[in-house]
Amino acid sequence: MQNGTLEAWKKFAAFEVFGDYAPMSGFRLVIKVGTRIEALHTMLEARAPESELLDPHLARWVLRAGLGLSRSGVASFVYATPEEVVVVVRSDALRGRSPLFVHDQLVSLYTARLSLLAGRELPALGQIYEFPDVAVIRKAITSLVEDVEEATPMRSSIWLGAQLRGRGQAFHPSMVETLEEQTSLLSTNGVDMNALPAWWWRGIAAAVRADGAVEVYDELPHGEALGALIRADA
Repeated sequence: MQNGTLEAWKKFAAFEVFGDYAPMSGFRLVIKVGTRIEALHTMLEARAPESELLDPHLARWVLRAGLGLSRSGVASFVYATPEEVVVVVRSDALRGRSPLFVHDQLVSLYTARLSLLAGRELPALGQIYEFPDVAVIRKAITSLVEDVEEATPMRSSIWLGAQLRGRGQAFHPSMVETLEEQTSLLSTNGVDMNALPAWWWRGIAAAVRADGAVEVYDELPHGEALGALIRADA
């Protein structure tokens, strides 16, 4: 499963824009970048014979590629998960540059960094969103983080299933449609969900300060405390 199917992404869809559009005055740009899920699952399968359960090395590579966008010069806030990254673009990043240019820059940086870490090309896709203000962005990302956490058993099951296929065992996503089926598959194969790190459940965030320094949050707070990490003046 890719996070594009989460309920929060359905809410994001109302703010999605397409092509080289002219941004509206006062609105803020948010860009999502993620590896093609088919390529990610193919790599999970290929690495399965020698990788640990849920392939934490691959998950960390994806996280590092996402967090690396905090150094792109256009980001004010970054939220990264083991499958994708969301970038809140700086309010001044569009001076002399189009939204599509910034989108292409972030996709290129993400793809290059992840491919270098993984040792093979993992192509990425991006989507552009335009929000009326930071308050709406805060609510959207807070909702996204909660959805990512709630969907962790499903995501874990799909990752494990890809590994099982890579080890010659049968697996299809239809086998883990319910929480009970997901829990059964994971526990039967030795995955202790309670032992998984916080970043696997909720992702990691990075906020870029006014002086350019980056603050990384390994354990994300909830509710308004999470939203407060996104600066209104950046």
